Amino acid sequence: MSELTTPLVILETKGGYFNPPNNPGKDNMAVLQSALSDSIYIQWEVNNTYQAQFTVYDDGSEAFNLLEVQNMVKITDQWFVIKQIQPDYSGGITTVDVSLSHISNEISRVRSYSAKDPVDWGDLTPTSEDNHKNGQPNLQVPSDNDDDQTKEVTPQDILDCIFKNNDWGVTYQVIGKFNKANVDDPYASGSGKDYLDRIKEAWPDCVIYPDNLNIRVYSHDEFYKDYGNRIDYLHDTAEITLSYDSTDMSNSARLVGASYSQETTVDTGLPNGNAGKGAQAVINDAKKYLGVPYVWGGAGGARGGNPFSGMDCSSYVSQVYKDFGINIPAYVPSMEPYGHRVGTPQTGDMGFYGSPGASYHICLALNSTTMIYEPAPGQACKTQSIASYPPQWWERNDQMAAIVGASGGDDGDADNTTTDSKEMYYFAPFTYQNAESVKRWGVFYTDDITSDTIQKRDEMKKYADTQFKLNPDLEIDATLEDNKRPIAGELIRVEVKPKNFVTTVAVVGYQWYPYSKATQSTETLNSNGKNILDYDNAQHSKVSAIQSNVHKLMTDTDAVQSGQETWTESEAEQYAQSERS
Repeated sequence: MSELTTPLVILETKGGYFNPPNNPGKDNMAVLQSALSDSIYIQWEVNNTYQAQFTVYDDGSEAFNLLEVQNMVKITDQWFVIKQIQPDYSGGITTVDVSLSHISNEISRVRSYSAKDPVDWGDLTPTSEDNHKNGQPNLQVPSDNDDDQTKEVTPQDILDCIFKNNDWGVTYQVIGKFNKANVDDPYASGSGKDYLDRIKEAWPDCVIYPDNLNIRVYSHDEFYKDYGNRIDYLHDTAEITLSYDSTDMSNSARLVGASYSQETTVDTGLPNGNAGKGAQAVINDAKKYLGVPYVWGGAGGARGGNPFSGMDCSSYVSQVYKDFGINIPAYVPSMEPYGHRVGTPQTGDMGFYGSPGASYHICLALNSTTMIYEPAPGQACKTQSIASYPPQWWERNDQMAAIVGASGGDDGDADNTTTDSKEMYYFAPFTYQNAESVKRWGVFYTDDITSDTIQKRDEMKKYADTQFKLNPDLEIDATLEDNKRPIAGELIRVEVKPKNFVTTVAVVGYQWYPYSKATQSTETLNSNGKNILDYDNAQHSKVSAIQSNVHKLMTDTDAVQSGQETWTESEAEQYAQSERS
């Protein structure tokens, strides 16, 4: 068995920490001498994978016996955490396959709780800045209906929230320039990994490439750099694999831009504004809807539209309140906070069916014995005795109670119109195709592309082009002649002379064998629009050369008479297709 000339340091974790101490005690650190050098590799893929693997044999050492999950191993200058061990007992020799994850992945163990999520921290110190502002824990259960808060933030803001003043030894850097972005609930409860995922989603071009527990967030231009290196097939490498894939292409979609609210006037036959005061005014207004059909999710109240077209139970009560200038939701559970409980109902009180927080039906009291409501599908607004179908509880809205208790009389300011608000597009949604991509590859449809801010068609087209995947993927895997350390993000000139293919690509992944003299490392090089077009143009050039040669052979009489083999254009095209595959 080949042994490692540069031993690996293995460290036993104590107390659950994952930050290697600067001066670890000798009782929990040892040097691993029996790892097979050809088996040790580090695998990295941009914004996805960072892990290691090796095989070790039992040499009876203390270090071998420290191979336990969550212990750490230092490979080159990076720490990795053992995640899986698989012993193999064969022929009297014990070997163990060890799988490790880069130490930066341990940030999934760090967690921050939003101020919206009540926590009694007990003896612990809260991680998030929001938690420090909480003071005493909140006993109120958060509502599932709370809307996410969209905030304009930077990557630094998100990193500060989860890692600032942490106890785990995690540090962080933002390298490059980032514009602020609107992020939905950027400080919501989550793990360190969740917070980094929010950064990657909000700034898709960023790269997160850690150095041990120093989390580094790079802008695209700061990460991808040209260091003057090149890979020439048969000069720097004996093998280059090109993978050509159109699976995820897109170049056509419906585009939906921003919208705005437009006030409109609707003829409803209802009084406009204040319909008078006093209990009788409320009763008269409520009865105007007798006979209006029940329509689940229909118009009325907070939903707008013409209430006479049909309402359900909640939009009906919301509509009566709206007629008197009182705005309440048109969704039964959401209406509960708009009143306080009472025992005996009076005109205008709301009657709820179900349990608090999960109510499912509502009615309106005309007086202490009679109610009015939209009953169910197939029926219409009607009055009924409360005793025949009593709600579980009654609530009184103070604004409505003030109107009911006022002196009667109409204000005489009634007409047959009411104002409604409609959402209007700045431009009609339309289908758009990137002409150049469609001409080259054909049509590839994708889901709607939307924007809440773009108001012009031409700007929407430009935005869509940034969201499309206009060309197939081209992945280039190069086997390296030596095992020098790959540089993540390096821009490399690649030339494959047999294909007439020359392009510049970036290192977006590698499998590196740092100590092996027999196993070669590989680099994965990215694709972009230019790379794939370079490759496709090279293919077309080769096809043209073949067809030109065929034409020459077909017109060369001496060659034909001498029995020299010639190709038809069909045969040439078949050959060209085989060359592409």
